[in-house]
Amino acid sequence: MVLAISVKYNFKIITTLFAILYAVITLLFFNFYRELAIKDARQEAIFILDTMNAIRDYVSEVQRPLIDELKEKKMLVHDFFDPRLLSSSYITREIYNIQRTKKNINYDYKLIAYNPLNPAHEGNNFEHDILDDFKEGKYEEYSKIIEENDKRYFFVGLPIHNSHPSCVQCHTSNSAPKRMLEQYPNIPKFESKVGDVIAMITFKIPVLSILSYHVKEFIVGGSVMFVVFVVFIAFLYKIYRSDLRLQEKNHMLMMSQNRLASMGEMIGNISHQWRQPLAQVSSILINLELHSEKDKLTKEKLAQKIKEANEQLVFMSDTIDDFKNFFQTHKNKKEFRAQEVIFQAKRLLSASLVKYAIDVQISIKDNFTQVGYPNEIVQVLINIINNAKEAFIAQNMKEGLIQIDAFLNNQKPTITIQNNAGRIDEAIIDKIFDPYVTTKESSSGLGLYMSRMIVEKNGATLHVENSSNGVIFILSF
Repeated sequence: MVLAISVKYNFKIITTLFAILYAVITLLFFNFYRELAIKDARQEAIFILDTMNAIRDYVSEVQRPLIDELKEKKMLVHDFFDPRLLSSSYITREIYNIQRTKKNINYDYKLIAYNPLNPAHEGNNFEHDILDDFKEGKYEEYSKIIEENDKRYFFVGLPIHNSHPSCVQCHTSNSAPKRMLEQYPNIPKFESKVGDVIAMITFKIPVLSILSYHVKEFIVGGSVMFVVFVVFIAFLYKIYRSDLRLQEKNHMLMMSQNRLASMGEMIGNISHQWRQPLAQVSSILINLELHSEKDKLTKEKLAQKIKEANEQLVFMSDTIDDFKNFFQTHKNKKEFRAQEVIFQAKRLLSASLVKYAIDVQISIKDNFTQVGYPNEIVQVLINIINNAKEAFIAQNMKEGLIQIDAFLNNQKPTITIQNNAGRIDEAIIDKIFDPYVTTKESSSGLGLYMSRMIVEKNGATLHVENSSNGVIFILSF
């Protein structure tokens, strides 16, 4: 059924579009949570790095002055140095190591400097570039997703400022404590004023680790979206089924309308085809009555007239059989020949064709065999012939001609029905197979529409073309 196929096709398109939309929304949803996870990771990294900087400031501004005060009070030796109390880099690194051991954290913390006392604080080219940008004041913090060893990391860096004059004292060979010189024999030249950027601290964590923090939210959110999508598709499917049932009802209604119209045509044809034999039988009876009144009714005459009457009755019985067979519905497909369906269509319409002096010429070049529903193909031929007949009547044509040919067109079984009832306006010729489209006031506009549906049900095609003085319908199997 064309309508059912169309509705199903539209439903598939809508479902596909919503599936694509769902995929796009899921991707956007994932990106949203990814960005949210990165944002949370950045905030956590800034918090950790700010904490480390606060510890550094505490060492510089509180602990070192306190150690100096204790030295002045002779409570500590003048050249006292212990990195556990005086080295902010050492203290922050140890705090990180303790956290890593106890909490099994998965981020890396590092201090980066030029010419550091500790070689572990030497950075790579990328880190040096960031440190240069910090020194030039291009930004106050830096964050970016980077790739190392085929793995993606989220990298955050913060600058370290020279926050106290004591920093210069310890980083200069002439003023550094003796024990510091013993620990670090070669102290690089340290030229910096208070407030200058002297190094940076970095936070680096695998992107997959960040996403794992939000996997629960993503799964819950994704599940909710999936449920909503399924419910929506189920709702669409319910609408589709309702629409399909409505389309099927409309289809059955149009089938019934077309069937009733066909039955009306057929009843008219039966009356036309019975009128002549009934008149002939009536004439035979009158003839018998006259011969009987004149006592001229011999046995031979009676037998002859009974034979003539029987011939007419057999013709009438055959007519009824033709129409009865036409209206029978067959559930199973069967083989039929082109000549069989063409001649049956002509036979069923013969009286009507004679009445309107329409000449139907048939040429069977190839009497091919097809498998399908022959009565339905006969119905299509009748619809097309009736369509031509109505065109002849509308134009009051006295020499209506319908040419029906059966042949193989490039080995493709084909039946053409051509008439000389005039061409169809090119503006509407592509629409004449649409429902309720007609060029005649008396027509329902369903005949050709139903014809195409029947043809497609039988695995064939039907289209129309204008010829020189009429139209030609082409039925291809």
